[in-house]
Amino acid sequence: MINHKTPRFLLMEKATFIYMVVLSVLILIFHANLPHWLNLLGFNLCVCLFMFLVASVLDHKPTGWRYFFRHFYPPPFFIVLYEENRYLIHMVFPNLFDNLVNRFELTVFGIHPTVWMQKFISFSLSEYMMFSYIFYYFLILLLGLGLFFSHKIRELDDFFFTTAVTFFFSYLGFIFFPVAGPRFALADLHQIELGGGMISRFAQHLIQRAGIQGAAMPSSHVAVALVVLIYAERHHRLLFYVLSPLIFSLFAATVYGRFHYVSDVLMGLLVGGVSLYLCDIIIKKRNAIPGPAVVNEEFSLDLARSD
Repeated sequence: MINHKTPRFLLMEKATFIYMVVLSVLILIFHANLPHWLNLLGFNLCVCLFMFLVASVLDHKPTGWRYFFRHFYPPPFFIVLYEENRYLIHMVFPNLFDNLVNRFELTVFGIHPTVWMQKFISFSLSEYMMFSYIFYYFLILLLGLGLFFSHKIRELDDFFFTTAVTFFFSYLGFIFFPVAGPRFALADLHQIELGGGMISRFAQHLIQRAGIQGAAMPSSHVAVALVVLIYAERHHRLLFYVLSPLIFSLFAATVYGRFHYVSDVLMGLLVGGVSLYLCDIIIKKRNAIPGPAVVNEEFSLDLARSD
């Protein structure tokens, strides 16, 4: 049953509405570079309608699986919105900016970092680094479940909000500064194969299928992993101690695996840090507002209930 009162939107949903509007305005401005721009606008509208429907239907103290869905549907959303970038990378600029990044890093380091790191390549290191890199795809889910089953629902919503903002800043970065990454731009200079075994092959296959050429700057892996690290430190210390080594390894793996430049990593840290700072301000202001809207909801973990 749809709640006929004005639905109470989560901060993540409000952030997504704003991102959809900004993105749609950009599509209208640069539609000449997008052969299927009307389809993209329709997709953005469907995203907004879906969120409005979810908030309307599930905003009346849902229980069971509906409660879980209300607070836990954002992660798949991030994947869907990431995929939209496949059609938007060259919306503003037809070319990639790898040459600028490489000239900058040669000036700073005197050598391409991914080329320099070839001296450390080994079977075991490649396996560990690739495991750390692909473990990124489980970070949001693990911390989200940890917060949910710790009854920290407000913290869960705030975490998804901050993660969403981090993703959206990253996606806009892809559009305004498209960079392919060293595995494409410096392929001729990488004389030593990363090697490794089953994990490395799986990671390479996954990135080949899921990666978007041009979506390297900033590294959303690094930006989002930083958000996970900070939220775990604040609200789930056990997961913080478990995930910290893998997250720091992930930062190095982005360069070791030739997926990102050092500049991408630094920009990822900047985007993650700025997102945390801005979202903390918004969350603090939200929490300062008196009334039931800021009270943690009671919930049931009986996911079998349907009433």
